[in-house]
Order: sequence, then C-alpha cells, then structure tokens
Amino acid sequence: MSTVQTAVPSPEETQPSTTATTTLVRALPGLATPDLHPQVRAILREAALRTGLAEPDFGLLLSLVSVQFEAMDAERRGIVQSMRLMADEAAELAYRARESELTERVALAERAVLEQLTGSAPLADILASITRFIETVGVGTVCSIAVLAATGAGFSYLVSPRLPAKMRAALERCAVDIRNGSCAASVYLGRQVLVADIGTDPFWEQPRAHAMEAGLKAAWSTPIKAADGKVLGALGVYHSASGLPGQRELRIMDHAAQIAGIAIGRRLAEEALRASEAKYRGLFETIIEGVYQSGRDGRLHSVNPAFVAILGYGSAEELYALPSVATLYWNPTDRAEFIRHVESEGAIRNAEFLMRRRDGEQVVILENARAVRDEANRVTHYEGTIADITERKRAEQAVFAEKERAQVTLQSIGDAVISTDADGRIEYINPVAETLTAWTLEEARGRPIGEVLRLVNEITREPIENPLLCVLGGGQTSAPADHSVLITRAGHEVAIQESAAPICDRQGRVIGAVIVFHDVTKERRLKRALSYQASHDALTGLINRREFDNRLHAAVLSAQRGEGNYALLYIDLDQFKVVNDTCGHQAGDRLLRDVTGLLQSRVRASDTIARLGGDEFGVLLEGCTVEQSTRIAEGVRQAIRDYRFVWGASTLSVGASVGVVQITAETESVANVMSAADIACYAAKDEGRNRVHLYESDGVSHPRHREMHWVARVTRAAEENRLELYFQPIRPIARPGATAFHELTVRLRDEDGRLIAPGEFIPAAERYNIMSVIDRWVVQRAIERLKDWAERADLKVAVNAGPRTAARSAAERQGRVALPLLAVNLSGTSLNEQSFIDFVMQQVGDPMLAQALCFEITETAAVTNLSNATFVMRELKARGCKFALDDFGTGLSSFMYLKTLPVDYLKIDGQFISHVADDPVDRSMVEAICKVGRTLGIETVAECVESQAVLDELERIGIDYAQGYFLARPEPIGKLVLI
Repeated sequence: MSTVQTAVPSPEETQPSTTATTTLVRALPGLATPDLHPQVRAILREAALRTGLAEPDFGLLLSLVSVQFEAMDAERRGIVQSMRLMADEAAELAYRARESELTERVALAERAVLEQLTGSAPLADILASITRFIETVGVGTVCSIAVLAATGAGFSYLVSPRLPAKMRAALERCAVDIRNGSCAASVYLGRQVLVADIGTDPFWEQPRAHAMEAGLKAAWSTPIKAADGKVLGALGVYHSASGLPGQRELRIMDHAAQIAGIAIGRRLAEEALRASEAKYRGLFETIIEGVYQSGRDGRLHSVNPAFVAILGYGSAEELYALPSVATLYWNPTDRAEFIRHVESEGAIRNAEFLMRRRDGEQVVILENARAVRDEANRVTHYEGTIADITERKRAEQAVFAEKERAQVTLQSIGDAVISTDADGRIEYINPVAETLTAWTLEEARGRPIGEVLRLVNEITREPIENPLLCVLGGGQTSAPADHSVLITRAGHEVAIQESAAPICDRQGRVIGAVIVFHDVTKERRLKRALSYQASHDALTGLINRREFDNRLHAAVLSAQRGEGNYALLYIDLDQFKVVNDTCGHQAGDRLLRDVTGLLQSRVRASDTIARLGGDEFGVLLEGCTVEQSTRIAEGVRQAIRDYRFVWGASTLSVGASVGVVQITAETESVANVMSAADIACYAAKDEGRNRVHLYESDGVSHPRHREMHWVARVTRAAEENRLELYFQPIRPIARPGATAFHELTVRLRDEDGRLIAPGEFIPAAERYNIMSVIDRWVVQRAIERLKDWAERADLKVAVNAGPRTAARSAAERQGRVALPLLAVNLSGTSLNEQSFIDFVMQQVGDPMLAQALCFEITETAAVTNLSNATFVMRELKARGCKFALDDFGTGLSSFMYLKTLPVDYLKIDGQFISHVADDPVDRSMVEAICKVGRTLGIETVAECVESQAVLDELERIGIDYAQGYFLARPEPIGKLVLI
C-alpha cells in the first residue's frame, strides 16, 4: 500500500505553525477506485462536474496530477489549494481525451450506419446498430428504437436486442399515450421525456411492472423526427440506476435520434416510391384508355394493354413492329393533321379520328396527346391516350334519330304536350295543345305555364295549382287528376286529365318539366253516367246494395262517435212470387216500382231508401228513436198491405215482413247490422208474415241468430284444430264372428275448453253450407289415424302407388293384422262439392286405407242428386271404400233407389228401432228392410238400440249389426286400439 500524506489545516488550528498530518490518498492494490480522503474526493468531483462529467474518474484524475503531487516537499501549507488547481487541469485534460474518443466512436458508428443505409440493409439491422452504439458508449444500460405505425396510434415494431423479451413485447404493442412509458409519451407529446425514477413516474403507469421486473429504474426518450418535423418514432435509453442524463448523454441521444430519423425517413421514402411506382404501373396496365409513346418517325415505343385491345392486336410487340403509327389511321391525312397540330400547339385535345383495327374493322377513337421536348425545345417524341368511342358515336346517332322521331311523334300524338324550362316558362307546345288551349306556339313560348294552362276543379270551381309547377318544386312525377277542367283562351271549358313529370340532367338537377293532357269530356260524362248506374237500381231508380252499404257504413261510424241515432228497416215482400208467377215479370217490375213510390211517400226526405235484392228493400232512418222507427216501419207495412195491384183483369195484394234494427254506439259493423236486420225479417216471416219485428239487442231474438254465430265458430275451430274425433262401435249380432266397425263422430272444443256435442253446431253447419269443412277435417284425421295404426302394425302404406303396385302390396299384406273399418259421415253439401270429392279421391289412393273406410250418406242426400251420388259412390267403391245408407226408411220411396245405389250397409232409422219390441208396425218395417237388404246382398245396421229387449228382437229378425247407447257410448278416438 502506498500512502501520500499532506498537511491539511485543522479547524482547531489557532497558530499558523501548528499542523496535522492526514492521509489524503490511499491507493490499495486490486481496487479500481483509490481510497480517497473525503475532502480530496470532493475536490475531484467538483472539478469533474465543472468540465461536464456526470461521474468523475478518480483514477484518471489522480494519475494526471500525480507528478505535481509527488513533487511536493516537506512544505505542507497550501497543498489543498494547489491540488484543487491541479485537479481542474487534470479534469480538463480527461474531458478532452474522452470527448475526442467519444467523437471518434460516434463518427465510426455514424459511418457504419450510413454504410448500411447505402448498402440497403434491412431497417431493423440499421436500428439495431444504433442501439448497440448507444449501449457501447456508456450512455445507458439498454437502448430501444420504436417505429411509429402509419396510423400514429401505436408502434409498428420495436428494435432492442438487449431489452428483455417480455418488456419489449409490452412496449411494442402499447398505444401512443402519456401513461404507456417514456417512448409512447415522447411521441404523444412530441418532445423529450426524461424519467429519473420509473417506479414513481406517472408516465410509466401501465408498463411499470415489466420495467421493474427487468431491473430498469430510469428511462430517457427522444422523439425521432423526419426532416419536415414529422414524428417517426422514439429512441429510448434505460438505466439500471435512477437519475437524469448529463449534457454528453443528451447530445449523443439527439445525434442517434437524428441518424435513426434519416434511416427511417429514407426507408419510408423508398417504400413510398415503390408504392408510387407500383400504383402508376398498375394504372398504366389497368386503365381502360389506351396509353402510348411514339417517336417522331412514327414508331411506337410503349403501349399499354388497353391500347393493344382497342386496336385488336395480340401483343404490344406486334405494334412495335409497325413501320409507323400512321398505318393505324383510317385516313392517312389524319396523322399528318395530328402532327401539324401537336407540334404547332404543343398538344391536341379530344380529337376524333377513325382508326383501323387489325381485323380491318373501323373504330372511332378520341385522342389526347402532347409533344415532349428536350432542353433545346426540340420535339423528341409524342405521348397520349386514345379511347374507343365507337359505341358512344352510335348511341349519339341513335339519340339524334330518336330525337327526330320524338319530334315527329309529338307533332302527331293525340295528347296535348307542353314543356317548360326550370322557371315554368313554356318552351314548346304541340299542335293538340294549341287546339285545346287556343294558344299558338309562337304566342305561348316564354309565357308562364299558369297563364296558358288555367285549371279549375269541376266540383268546387276553385282554381287548381298547376301540377307542372308542383313537379318543378318537388321533382316528383304527378299522378293524373280526375276533376281538372281547362279554361281555354276563349273562355271555354274542357274536361282534361293531366300528368306532369320533371326533366332532369345527368346530375339529377331539374332543368324543366313536361305536362301531358287530353280531352276527357266524353269519358267524364260517361263516367258520371256509369257511376250513377253503379250506385242506383235501374228498375226503381233507388240506390243499390253497394251504395246503401256505403251510406250505412257512414251511419255506423257516426253512431259509434255518438253523433246521432239511426235505424235500419229491412223489408221483404211476402207475395211477390205470386205476382211474378201469375202475371209475369213485367207485372213484377211494375209492382216493384209501385212499392218504391209507396216507400217514398211514407219516409222522410232525409231518409235513404235502397233496393237490396229482388223483392227486398232497405230504409236507413236518421235521427230516429226505437218508437219512431217502429212507427215508421208499421206505416210502411200497412201501406203495402192496403195497396191493391191491378194487372189486366187481376187484382192482387201483397204484404211485407219488416225487420227493424237500431244503430247505436255499441253497433260493431255494417255486417252485424245487416245480419241483425236479416234475422229480424226472418223472425217476422216465421211469426206469420206481414209483420214488423224489432231486433233485440241481446242478440238472441231468434234461433237463426244463434246458428249464424255457430258458422264462424265452427270454421275457426277447424282452422285451429279444436275439433275432436269420437267413435261408437257397430257390433255384429246375427253373425257373432263378423268384423265390428266404428262410426266416427265429431265434438267441438270451445274457446273456454268446454266440449260441445254435435247437435249444437251441426244443424248450423248444414244450414249455412259449411259441412264440407267439418267433413274434410274428419276424413283427414281418419286417414292420419289409419296410417298411424299401419305404421305401428308394420303395414306399409303405398299411398302413391299405381294399381299394380297397390294390388301387389295388398296381396303381400294378406294374413297380416288388418285395420279397423271406420264409418265417416258425408253431408249432401260435401257430396256435391267437386273439390271435396277430389280431396277424398287423393286421400284413398292406397287400397289398404280405402278398404278401412266406410262413407255414410243420408238417404235424402243421395236421392237429391242421384246421378252425382251414384258416380261418386262407384268411383270410391272401385278404390275399395264401402258405403252405408243412413237414416233408411224415412223417405217415401226408399226401396226404389236400392238397385241404383251401390251401398254395402243399410242403417235403419232409429224411429223404427226404438219401438221394434212393442210396436208391430215398426217391427214389420224393420223386417221388410231386413228382407230387402238380404235379397240385395246388403247388410243391415240398427241405430239407437237402447235396451236388451230391442237387441233380442233385432237378433230374432236377423239384423246384422246394432249400434246404440245400450251397447256402447261414443268415446275419444284415442281409446280405439288396433287388435
């Protein structure tokens, strides 16, 4: 150990001669930094800081002052002050040495980066070199360079070979924000961001954990900018110790950021240049116009694919081989004119030429070109574009021809035409418009449209705004008006129908309008006549049913709003058919006209009378109470009853049944009013005719009303599948081994879940002809049930099979489980409805299904339309179905049709069966039917079997089957199982 001692003035020194011996420097072997006296260390640090060093190199400073320091002799006074001076000089020398070395290293690093730039090295490698330079000169522990993405919202990538991967990934994907680290904040703020302590600084709020994990405590960032000041990224320097950079570090960081800015800017410029070249090359290759360059000698130097395609060549090389471009022009003089114009004017714009395609076809081109000159102003070559406008020229010629045709058409068209400019001033009127308006084209041109075309409403006589002006304001085509009247220049009135439309340019701007109109005086007169005929009865002159419904609808709405009271009289003549049959239709017409006169004399002028049908009239009474309407109805009835109709030698009298309905706020609709009136009128007829019946508001004034309500309920129940299928067994009694079958009946499940028996709704369905709806539902459900049983029993149903296939399938099924026989009732309505018959024919296409169905039809339905019933029965029997004649014995001629109708079963009406055990007449009837059936090979079925005595008597007589509550009650079809 070497020790240097010197005298340092002691604070306790009171005498100048008194000194203390103190060890100033103890140089210990193996230590990088000598052990210094605190006062010496302070002197050296102060000297280093004055020269710009962040941390003094004590060893270097001591080596520089050692000579002077060793030369000190025993004179100890003033040594500290002398050492201070020597330390300053040494620091100055050290600073200069370091600056020189640093300058050389910076220059070397800069040359290396520039060499990489000129050598087109990857940008990432260049930036990595910059980071290594920063790290090797001792500015920081780790360096990074983040390149800003094109969006400016984040970094595209980050270069930092020595930065931990986890932290590098966090910084690379962070957004540009003041809380995402020094680099992100530097870019966001556009200035340097120097963070002395990462652990507490708010700039590192987000990535702080990653930095602390990497052992980094300080971070200094400088924005990387292009020459124009645009921020390209950020250079970051990270230290393992807290603190701020000195001037030397800041200078090096700024210089490195400038080099990085040059590298990034150049690379971005190169990329932009390549993109621009690719863009314009793509534009050159894909533009639809032909682009070319040619020399003064006429040879083509460069052409794009569109140029080749327009002229029909296979490749550009074929065009380059041409001796001169002049050969492409249809007229050789065109090329000479082109050269003269271009060289004199410098360019040619939108010149049209005819050129020749390779196949010899003529093509019209639009050429734009310019002359390219050298520095001596000599023309070196030409460049330009051509566009194929052949189709456009053809279209222009077609438009011109069309314009000529349109002009001729407008002159000869039967409609009047007037066109105007955007201000509504007339530009053109055709001859028809001249005739209708009494204005000539010369007189009308330039005048406002409202001055020439004056319109009023034919009903209100008020002026109508000209539709052409409306079109000019709104730009929409106007709809034809029905009540326009033209006041001509001479003051005459002409009924017209007009429509107007805007005239627009290619940009959609309205530049004018046109109005077309024609004389509809005759048509409008005819229309009024037809309108009258459409709303009035030709015989009586009264309004008809349609017009009456319109007025009745208005009355219902008025009553619903509480604006008035109304009543409806529905009048039906009682003996009108007698007059028609006795005296003929002419007499009937006269009677209807006379009755019309009676009605007009018995009602008020404010009331409305209408003929609703043949001999039916309706009267709408306004402002009537129930008592007043009933009194008027009684007066009408009495007047008709007292009237004596005289026709020749015959004197006849008629009556009237009148239904009265009050229209109140509770009235729902016109349909309800008419339905109530019809019911009230029928009630009057049912009560003996020639009566007045007032409809009761509770809606149950007549059974017919209840039936009408059932119509809608039944239809809705079928649509909503609220009908339910039931079955009642038909059991053999004469032959116990015979196969039993089942009659299907239907129930209705009401909206509230109540099950309704068929007796409540079937009569209404029969009266109002909706039985086919129920029958269709039953047939469809029966077929579905049979198919379901067939699938469960592994019976294959060939519904769409042909006759041979179906027969073969039936043969294959012999010996297997058979389907039960289901009896389905068919009404007379269904039997006579072709669509229903077609539906049934389609459903029973498979013989197995057909053989499981027996259709029951009543004797009345069968004989009503015997030929049709016979045809349908034979067609269905040919497919395998069976038929039963229901309610047999009730008709007067039941036995007469048995030979004609192909039936399998006779169902004897229950009125004979009920008393067969105790009434000899009923017993004889049943025995006769049984014998006839046995003779014709038809099995018999007894209905309504209610006791054992009846069953025993039927067995004695020989009836084949029995059905009734004594044997079994109807049950849901779900309880019927396949045996």
